[in-house]
Amino acid sequence: MFATRRTRRYLFSPQRTSDLRQLSRATIGSPFPPVMTSELALPLTVLVFGASDDSLASLHTALPDGEAEIEQLTSFAGANVNRDFIDLCIVDVSIDEEDGREIIRRARRRWPTAGICCVGCRDVIPLLEAGADDAVRLDSPREVVVAQISAAARRARIASAQLRVAYGDVVYDREARRVWCAGREISLTPRELRLFDILFRRAGVPVSVDTLHDYVWNDESPVSNALAVYVSYLRRKLGDSRLAAVETMRGVGYRLTRKAE
Repeated sequence: MFATRRTRRYLFSPQRTSDLRQLSRATIGSPFPPVMTSELALPLTVLVFGASDDSLASLHTALPDGEAEIEQLTSFAGANVNRDFIDLCIVDVSIDEEDGREIIRRARRRWPTAGICCVGCRDVIPLLEAGADDAVRLDSPREVVVAQISAAARRARIASAQLRVAYGDVVYDREARRVWCAGREISLTPRELRLFDILFRRAGVPVSVDTLHDYVWNDESPVSNALAVYVSYLRRKLGDSRLAAVETMRGVGYRLTRKAE
């Protein structure tokens, strides 16, 4: 009824493992040191290409409201294809299988670690060879389509959760450069992200102004109040957190710490 191509996902690079060890050592004694999280409540980011009414119905059955942020696209020319990261890509090839193969090839190149589930297939082998992880035949019963999409979503949740580190209700996926606060993904500019990155990696420990300048601005010379301005931007974006806050350490710098109750 369907076929699956097994893929090896390299969830931890040596550099990432080293970073996490340093993070663990740096946060001993913190109120709640960052920990690997199996948080599955964060919605998946799902792109859907060429979806028919039937495949959309199956998708919404497999992924009820709140479990995924779903974007529908008709081709790879859509603006959202510029996303840096997605969790799952679903391609409906029931109308044009050749076009579907090209979408799969491009999606695999664009998001090499994302799951790709293909539905409405007549010939599953070329689609799997193009880069799909799953291929569900056009004549499959609806319950099989729903089950296969559910399985693809489950794998995507597990893979994403294994890449995430939580500090209180702030969750960070460093490889994908994604941040969630109180269950909602927030958007950070490149400089805000660098500031967040070093504060998060040293959560609970003060980071000096000089270190922050060097890390966030590299060899550039920021204007005198630039750091304070970017800290205020970051605080605003983390404002919904019930547990974590960026604290000013007078005469020292800043740290990500537990919010005062």
